[in-house]
Amino acid sequence: MSNHNEPTSSEGRPGPHKSKRPLFFISGEDFYFVAYSILLVLEYLGGTARRVKDHRKIAYLIQFLGDPRLIDLLERTNGAKVANPVDRELLFSSYANAELHKREVFKIIFSMERRGFLKMQRTDNAQILDISLTNNQIPQSFFSNDAFSEEKANAERLKKLLPRLSMLTFDTLLERLYQDRGVRVWAS
Repeated sequence: MSNHNEPTSSEGRPGPHKSKRPLFFISGEDFYFVAYSILLVLEYLGGTARRVKDHRKIAYLIQFLGDPRLIDLLERTNGAKVANPVDRELLFSSYANAELHKREVFKIIFSMERRGFLKMQRTDNAQILDISLTNNQIPQSFFSNDAFSEEKANAERLKKLLPRLSMLTFDTLLERLYQDRGVRVWAS
């Protein structure tokens, strides 16, 4: 039964953040979770323009925005390799999950752009898009909702660890999040 204080979607479904969970697979309900997460990445990690250069970064940033254990790990290992096997597995799992969901994130970005929530801008590379929030479609009260307080706190911590996060290249982001900590990556 739904709690009357629980955030809901426009169809009356429970909002994605009542039962916070890492994104392991995509089901029908997870599309809402991914859509909310994309909006939160752009709002909280997109800088003053609420934009992320290179849409491919969003799948990885969703992982960190939604899991404070990953932020804790980054803070503890800043400038060092991950020695603890449990931490290494957590970090690798976040990478693998992001890789698994890049296509779904891309499809949802296109869907949200068609609905007017996002703006896509082509770059010099035809396969890479810069993504930004539109100013008129999402009420600011959406982002000030207490349901997103953990994601907002995670974003603030992540921005301190990786200044100018929204402007980092895709390769630099992967290097700072994973490779600098000893996790091998294969993304392209």
